Amino acid sequence: MKENHFQQRLRKEILMYSGALIAIITFVLVAIFIVFNRVSIDMQLDTTEATTRSLVTSSLQQYESQLMENRDSVYSAFLEQKINESSIYGNYYSFNSQQTLKGDLILLDSSLDIAFATNNKFDEDGVFKNYIHILADNLSDETEILQRLYMDRNRNHNLILMTPLDDNKGFAAYVIDGKEVRSQLNKIQAQFIISDRYDNVFSSSSSQFIKGSLEKVDSQLFDKKFSYNDAIYYAKRSYLTPDLYLTVYQQRLVNPSYVTISTLVVLLLAVLLVVFAFVFSKRISYKNARSVELLSQEMKSLKGDATKRLSIQTDDEFGIITDKINQMLEELSDSNRQNINLLKESMVAERKKLEAQFHPHFLYNTLEVIRAAILFDTALANQLILRLTTILRYSIEEKNTEITLESDIDYLKEYLEISKARFQYFNYVIKLDEACKQLPVPKLFLLPLIENSLKYGFKHRQDLSISIEGEQQSDGKYVLRVTDTGQALEKDKASQINHQLQLNQRLGNHHGLMNSKRRLQLMYPESRFELKVDEYFTIIEIEIGAKSDV
Repeated sequence: MKENHFQQRLRKEILMYSGALIAIITFVLVAIFIVFNRVSIDMQLDTTEATTRSLVTSSLQQYESQLMENRDSVYSAFLEQKINESSIYGNYYSFNSQQTLKGDLILLDSSLDIAFATNNKFDEDGVFKNYIHILADNLSDETEILQRLYMDRNRNHNLILMTPLDDNKGFAAYVIDGKEVRSQLNKIQAQFIISDRYDNVFSSSSSQFIKGSLEKVDSQLFDKKFSYNDAIYYAKRSYLTPDLYLTVYQQRLVNPSYVTISTLVVLLLAVLLVVFAFVFSKRISYKNARSVELLSQEMKSLKGDATKRLSIQTDDEFGIITDKINQMLEELSDSNRQNINLLKESMVAERKKLEAQFHPHFLYNTLEVIRAAILFDTALANQLILRLTTILRYSIEEKNTEITLESDIDYLKEYLEISKARFQYFNYVIKLDEACKQLPVPKLFLLPLIENSLKYGFKHRQDLSISIEGEQQSDGKYVLRVTDTGQALEKDKASQINHQLQLNQRLGNHHGLMNSKRRLQLMYPESRFELKVDEYFTIIEIEIGAKSDV
């Protein structure tokens, strides 16, 4: 058959060309991301390693040269009291001013007491003195310069460069704070950690892998590629000096440059896709010129005319498509009419809601009560003001137009408490099953019912009582009842109101009932309102079924 032949041919060509294009796009994008991401990270690691190595090794070489040049001359002369502190300070400042990494000089006499220090903090740190004594005992070779890491009492990490003086005159040492390194490398692309063989840290760009009270680095983590906290990292670890390690690492992230490159690639592929689609569409149009042209002309005629329908009569699939389009247009027209009606009803219900939220007499009477209470009972006045502002703010707030029944009842209580203050003998009772409390409802949809009860109930008795009850039935539906002890309606009048409710007709003075019903039915189309009366009570029963998906 022609329609089956056309369907198979079209599907085969679309799948073939689209599959090839998707495969190419996927392969290119994956390859670009993998290659550029890894190359970029390797470049960042190499750059960070080279920058850090250049800074630290050159600085340490200069410090070690300074120690070796001065230990048997200036430093020994000072300990032998041949020169004064001014000479030592001059020598120190002349050298230190030329250094990228600043350090402090310490001279120890033969008794390992601090004879000179450019920073007073070393004299006050007993732990540091003990550590210096231990280092001095480990210095056996007079040509040796010892490199050790030390964390002071302020948790600052320092590098100590220490060497003995000739003839056991004492020791000279430079102390470099790790912050000096970090401040010089604050613009590098990757992260770095400088540590010793015992995982003590000298300096680091981040505290991410530094743990414990001793603030040591977890060096076991650093493979070339490792996972940490659900993230992938790349790292390089090498000797900075015989006693120090340099570790550089970087998390695998999508670099903005990759996004730019990928965007350009996608744009290029999009252009190719457009060209491909153009050529492909021409091939199809050549084979199916008549049907396509007819369909195109008919589709253009639909613009601006909602009643227009397609009239293509062909023996291939375009005839089926025409029927389906016409069917869809009918459904869209019906749906559009329903949506317009629903929108109009919703707007009317919303307007009615705003009109019915508060009767002007309620506000007037409440303000009168507040005015009187200010003179005789300021606590009551304050309480009434708070209750009034709470319910007014809630009624005009548009954040939550759909809330739970329990929450809505809490605000209705404010309204009822104000009414209790106005009417000495008024009372109310609220009983809700647990199953009803989380039921979604329109905001203040029970308020018009309560207003009606107050408005008409107090015309007949001063000890009016209102009851609000809610329960879930065995069939899963919810039933709410608003009962008042005002004079019951006549049965004929109640039947008339129920009939008008079912037909959605206006109820005159009882428009609050219709307002509540329409607002609830927008959310629960299957909900039902019924007015019941007996000898002493008026009961409004509301049955709530399935919620609307609209």
